[in-house]
Amino acid sequence: EYYGGCRLTKPPQIRSTRTVAKSRLFEIEEVELHFANGHRAHYERLGGSAGGVLVVPVTEEGMILLVREYAVGVERYELGFVKGRVEIGESPQFAAAREMQEEIGFDAGELRLLATVSLTPAYSNYKTFIFLAMGLYESSLEGDEPEELETVPWALSDLERLRRRDDFTDARCLLATYLAHQALANEDG
Repeated sequence: EYYGGCRLTKPPQIRSTRTVAKSRLFEIEEVELHFANGHRAHYERLGGSAGGVLVVPVTEEGMILLVREYAVGVERYELGFVKGRVEIGESPQFAAAREMQEEIGFDAGELRLLATVSLTPAYSNYKTFIFLAMGLYESSLEGDEPEELETVPWALSDLERLRRRDDFTDARCLLATYLAHQALANEDG
């Protein structure tokens, strides 16, 4: 049987799942799968998270608000959008509003979900909810950052130059520039 040019295959059955390691942020699970062809395999995946949010705040003046913060994975300061974890019991929309208040001191009259993306679906169930925030107004909460974050305004009309910067490399942020541009263009057109 085919759908959209692809052969449909019965998904494997999960026989067992067990936690093999756990830290403050991550949980590694071993998953035993039984495939329809009789093959059995063990996979490891990152789990234990409600996901994350990424927010593209847009001002009435046609600026996006970026955050400059230290990224330990690449060992340097990076420009990016407001982002953070969805805490257990929070909705992604609530987490997006909270992270904006903590990181840039603004909330939004409108938070629009642009996409939900997986980072590495073969190894993780982690999803990032990408929002567009408009109708910004001052509202701040104390965050958990180890140092004060710098807010960097950037013209929406200059996204191409932002995408080429050496310190703007988070793939989710790059994607968000295209999604926000498209959403705003559809609104204007």
